[in-house]
Amino acid sequence: MNRKEFFKQAGLSAATILAISNLVSCTKNTPAANNSKVDFTIDLNDPANAALTANGGFLYKNGVIVARTENGGYIAVSQACTHQGATVQYDATNNDFYCPVHGSVFAANGNVLMGPAATKLQQYNVSQSGSSLRVYS
Repeated sequence: MNRKEFFKQAGLSAATILAISNLVSCTKNTPAANNSKVDFTIDLNDPANAALTANGGFLYKNGVIVARTENGGYIAVSQACTHQGATVQYDATNNDFYCPVHGSVFAANGNVLMGPAATKLQQYNVSQSGSSLRVYS
């Protein structure tokens, strides 16, 4: 094999590996995105969960984003954007979730407000008992 053929083969191999890795990275592999049962409790007194003690705060746990709304309630939806699996964030000002990668916006109940995502985020039940916050499906 001459030098030109070698570089041609090397380039094709690299392009193939890059294409395959991009396809694999778009899969959704968080527990919530796989529609598994969700049932966990968050201790609001634990310093690791301090974000949920302030209105507008949020945290990620077990593939779920849990947020405290501006009126002091709690909401929870799947963490992975339904478009390509990127991690969504909570916007307290608008009480919605958005994907910082491609710009999808989701209502507090997970419904799509703006694409490119076409499928809603999975919404989870949230109940509070004292300093314990239970998130479940």
